[in-house]
Amino acid sequence: MIHLFAVFMGMQTAAMLLFKYGSAHPSRWLPSFILANVIGITSTWILMVIYKQLNVNVAMGVAMGGSFLVSQITLALVFRNALSPLQLLAILAIGGGMFTLCLGARV
Repeated sequence: MIHLFAVFMGMQTAAMLLFKYGSAHPSRWLPSFILANVIGITSTWILMVIYKQLNVNVAMGVAMGGSFLVSQITLALVFRNALSPLQLLAILAIGGGMFTLCLGARV
């Protein structure tokens, strides 16, 4: 199961990187936009597979929260954007929320 989450988060992060990369220069906009959307739409199929195997509330929270966190951290590292202490606190809060969501899941 964890590998499905990892693939979903990786694909979502790749799509976000392509959106940012494409926004940096007009000639890269369209190819980056198209490729990012192909990756993003394809990752939706993986999310649907996860939904079949796990409580939908937990699946959505972990998949979307995790992909948001991984994307934020990756974008900050790749494009050298420093995160403020408040942004780092928000990342920890989201991670804590995801953890709490998993603890409260019905099996």
